[in-house]
Amino acid sequence: MGQSSPVVSAARNNRALDEAIHAIPLALFRPVLAVYWVDMLASAGLGWTSLVFAVVADRWSRAAFLLIAVVALYRAVLFIHEITHRAGRDLTAFAFVWNALVGVPLLVPSFLYQGVHTDHHRQSCYGTEADPEYLPFGRRSPALIIGLTLASLLAPLALVVRFGVLAPLGWALPAVRRLTAERWSALVINPRYVRRAPIGRAGRAEEAAACVVLWLSVGLWWSGRIPASALWCWAAVSAAVSGINAIRTLTAHRYDHDSGELSMIEQLLDSCTITNNGRVFTRVVDACQALAAPVGLRYHALHHWIPSLPYHNLGRVHRMLVSTLRPDTPYRATVERGFLPPLRDLLRRSRTRPR
Repeated sequence: MGQSSPVVSAARNNRALDEAIHAIPLALFRPVLAVYWVDMLASAGLGWTSLVFAVVADRWSRAAFLLIAVVALYRAVLFIHEITHRAGRDLTAFAFVWNALVGVPLLVPSFLYQGVHTDHHRQSCYGTEADPEYLPFGRRSPALIIGLTLASLLAPLALVVRFGVLAPLGWALPAVRRLTAERWSALVINPRYVRRAPIGRAGRAEEAAACVVLWLSVGLWWSGRIPASALWCWAAVSAAVSGINAIRTLTAHRYDHDSGELSMIEQLLDSCTITNNGRVFTRVVDACQALAAPVGLRYHALHHWIPSLPYHNLGRVHRMLVSTLRPDTPYRATVERGFLPPLRDLLRRSRTRPR
């Protein structure tokens, strides 16, 4: 007797995916640093300039400037993802500047993601309690989805407590420092996640800088040197960025597993690629999708499959794969035409699955 059909099919799929990876030109695996610098600096510059104008504006003008600030700083913040994957190799200076311009002022320094996000990519962690960015939403009540989204809006308050209160307490009390490192030093959606990666010297410097920036801002407000509207605008932008990212995160995976180690093919099928796939108004749709999931994050399945690809080449590699892979290849099953279909599917499964 020969191999069973499922085994043969799995082997064929693995071979097809391996061949597709090897066919990708090596040049596409190399980040173009100029793209990173121009993109990040332009996003941060536009974001902070708009925030300053929002502080001094009123009514509808303020709302318009805040909207621009949210879009620009959201894109700037999400470079933390690229920094986490590349800081040790290509983006050391970039990470320092990003922290100075974006991470520390918004109280999301890169150490909160470095050493954490990589657990999400580990095959032994993915979809388990050791995964910081995964909850089985598709097998839980819709209340969990709603609760996560609403809780994300409280991110500014949580960050203020983390860096304004717990950080200085931790410097004086080892027990608080240990608890803060394990449970309050990671950007996660899984509340059971415990950080195991040590916080290095750079992380401690980022923590201290965030604490200083926070209390310096409070002091400047208290002394009347900056208006209260500056703090409120900062909080509004921070909350909006967190809320948008929470919704975007819900479309990154199927969230359909709650136990057991998954194969790479199963992980791939549990992830989503958001693309219009040649629909009408392609450029307009592309632009809107890039705003909602910037820095390549709409190609989330491709990123999980090949995390070494820089964000600016993900779209090109996606189009290359779609044009060469067979229709029944697992990667094609990850493609969704927009953010609403996977979100609707997640809510449907959440409402109908027995618990």
